Amino acid sequence: MRDWLCALIGFALTACSPPLEVTEIVPVSELAMREAAPAGRLPSSPYPTAYTVDLFVDPREARFGGVVTIDVHFDMPSSGFYLHGRDLDVASVMLSTGEATVPGTWYDVHETGVAWVQFPQMMGPGIVSVAIDYSTAFDVNLSGLFKVTEQGDAYALAKSESIQARRFMPGFDEPAFKAPVTTTLTIPEGMEAITNTLEAERHLTGSGHERITFEVTRPLPTYLLSLAVGSFDVVEAGELPPNEVRSEPIPLRGFARRGKGPDLAYALETAPELVRIFEEALQVPYPYKKLDIVAAPQWPSGATELAAALTYRESRILAGPDMGPAARRSLLAIHAHEVGHMWFGNLVTPPWWDDLWLKEAFASWGEGASLSVLEPEGRYELDAIADGIRAMELDSLSSARAVREPITRSETIRSAYDAITYYKGLAVIGMVDAYFGADVFRPALGKYVEAYEDSIADSPQFFDIIGDVTGEPDLTEAFQSFVEQNGLPLITANHRCREDGLSSILLMQDRYRPIGSDLKNDREWTIPICMKVGSADGIERKCHMLNDAGWEVLLHRAEDNAACPTWVMPNAEGTGYYRFSLNAEQWQELGQAFDLLTPGEQMSTLDSIGAEFAAGRIDVDTVWRFIDEAARADERRVVSAAIRQAERLKPLVENDPDAFAGYKAQIADIFSDRLTALEQHGGDGENEAILRTALERVMVEVAEDPVRREILADAALLYVTDATSDAAPVLTSDNFSTAFAIAIQDRGAPMLEASLTARTEFDDPALELAIAYAIGENRDPALTLRILDLALNGTLGSRESLTLVRGQMAQPETRAETWDWLRENFDAFVDVIPRQRRFATPSLAVNLCEQDRIDELETLFAAKADLVPGYERSLEQTKERLQLCIALNRARGDSVRAYFQDR
Repeated sequence: MRDWLCALIGFALTACSPPLEVTEIVPVSELAMREAAPAGRLPSSPYPTAYTVDLFVDPREARFGGVVTIDVHFDMPSSGFYLHGRDLDVASVMLSTGEATVPGTWYDVHETGVAWVQFPQMMGPGIVSVAIDYSTAFDVNLSGLFKVTEQGDAYALAKSESIQARRFMPGFDEPAFKAPVTTTLTIPEGMEAITNTLEAERHLTGSGHERITFEVTRPLPTYLLSLAVGSFDVVEAGELPPNEVRSEPIPLRGFARRGKGPDLAYALETAPELVRIFEEALQVPYPYKKLDIVAAPQWPSGATELAAALTYRESRILAGPDMGPAARRSLLAIHAHEVGHMWFGNLVTPPWWDDLWLKEAFASWGEGASLSVLEPEGRYELDAIADGIRAMELDSLSSARAVREPITRSETIRSAYDAITYYKGLAVIGMVDAYFGADVFRPALGKYVEAYEDSIADSPQFFDIIGDVTGEPDLTEAFQSFVEQNGLPLITANHRCREDGLSSILLMQDRYRPIGSDLKNDREWTIPICMKVGSADGIERKCHMLNDAGWEVLLHRAEDNAACPTWVMPNAEGTGYYRFSLNAEQWQELGQAFDLLTPGEQMSTLDSIGAEFAAGRIDVDTVWRFIDEAARADERRVVSAAIRQAERLKPLVENDPDAFAGYKAQIADIFSDRLTALEQHGGDGENEAILRTALERVMVEVAEDPVRREILADAALLYVTDATSDAAPVLTSDNFSTAFAIAIQDRGAPMLEASLTARTEFDDPALELAIAYAIGENRDPALTLRILDLALNGTLGSRESLTLVRGQMAQPETRAETWDWLRENFDAFVDVIPRQRRFATPSLAVNLCEQDRIDELETLFAAKADLVPGYERSLEQTKERLQLCIALNRARGDSVRAYFQDR
């Protein structure tokens, strides 16, 4: 059917059969256009060669509009073409070849925003200039060109990624179609406008407006287009100075809503050094003629790498007076990530979303790589290990994506923005970098960027150039084996002293499978393995590229048992993206050597011991002994890893009062002494402060220490009622969330109302975000409907509505009522949350660990599928998580509850 439709339309679709030779226009029905419309990628031809955007944008109004002219190249004569535009009211389409101008016709033909422009006559080959006059409403769900009001000022901002540019302008809204853009904006006089380039010309129109024309961009895909208008503070921050890679200075500016410009100081201060680090590492200069740091009053994600106009949710980039040390590091991390995108994603762009990892994983890896240069003592490599461990839980599911996996429908693009793309991707890059060495791998990255500058490159092209430059075929094989298939390797290690006098370690690879999983051992990876082996002779490091089922590592000949291994750590430095399994005796040996391990190895060990428990191979007592040992570690990230492992046991005991009481007592027993010691003798360093905050949270939220809860609740109340009191220094942005959550849980409705009042009276983005989280942590069922009403009316904001419901679904006391409410109000709830997050709404049910609830979940999304396009993977992953939860509870729940009842 598609073949004859393509022929009827008379248009060169790459996915169609070769087109018929057409000498005159055959009338095409709108039905035919719809039937042939691509659900995923557009044909590769025609393609845009340039855009001219001329818009009138006044964020005080309900609508905006103007004319977008696209120069479209046709390889052959055509009767029309597909492009993108969604919810646009098109007044006219004019077509010009330079010889004549004729009208065209616009048709909306697919719900994802695919449109068809019909020609009145055959046009092409060559360039056809297509001028589209249109208008549309500002979006109110943080998508496309949306408007928000903060402190009485209206702002318009464009969120283009992934496929949202089509909501505010017609175009070829795919990453493969890179073209230069010239933008002209007419805006209210006195407001500021931000795009991807510097102003070229500005003049008053005489009607209370200004008309601004901006310089032409380098070739860009539409998802990187920046457009913002409002009463921004503008901070002129000097220049990015020239260096050994770049000869020209680059203007540096900051934009924040009125009154918040000073809070951009830290981001602007650190930007020049971050840019220099990437330039020198890649030996490729920063690619744009300016760098703007934009703090958006609202934004659906943490940040977006709009070319030369890095745009952040203001709570992630503004550094207010109460910024804590963890918030400072978080600011640096997201800042480094977005700066890295100027090369990975912007200068070199993946042609389609199945190669999203080529920008997101490399920008994520670039965070730690660049910050380790900026702050060598910051141990950012450990943050990268922690991120990789986060991905392993998702990668343990049969429903997990591969890092690179085909995307055939536009509705499913957002599902690729997950821990697999970001954190598995960065972990695999880090593993390869650690195994082969930075001197081998990193220069090849610069060659890759240089080779595809201003162009596009997919994974095969990346693998080819990396392999050619490094001369290491194992490097590309390892990359491909981890990127192109889902799943998490499990390395089983067994050491022995053989009868022939040799000591050896047998390594076997398998696929990690938790209790209840239907996964098969159907994967084989090329795994760069480095391990450490302890013996009476010291610690020995061994590395091997494991590219088959197993490998026996021969150590050395021993005259007696003194040199036989006494312990083995199968993941040296913790940089390998795999878990490991040992027998009971060897786990005990590794536990005894725990203090000899590096922090990365300790983190990897904690993850693997927890995974062994979830797979049914060790008991809870063994896990708890490792947690107890790790809680005393010097490195704060190891202590945090111990906390995470301890909290993973909570769902198995929280419905049994005796077991839960024993569990909380054990949490207090392990972590309270460490917290007290820090408070009394821990010093004032950044690491100590971050660790204190983490321990304080587990003591008040999990162990429910009444004294500490009272102190924090008092501090939160005083903060919003008397910020000049002695309580003010107690709280920073690092513990806002915990303090206000405890206050609302323990003080109830009065504290809830005081917090809501504070959100409007305190112009503090970090505090606003924390209060929304805290309200979601309410445990009193009597307040649940009040909180859900806040979510439904959007009082706190679009993202915050989602936060409130997710929080109430996480609390055992409010979960059932919230689930019933969600099913009853699903349509209205979906309408208020950010568009780009709707696909993930099945994950709200992730704590409903009962088979009946799985059935209800399936019923809900069978009925509501049209409201949440692209939901399928989120639904499958949520169902699988619930099934694994049920299976773990059946297999291990009784023993875990008995363990804590006896404590």
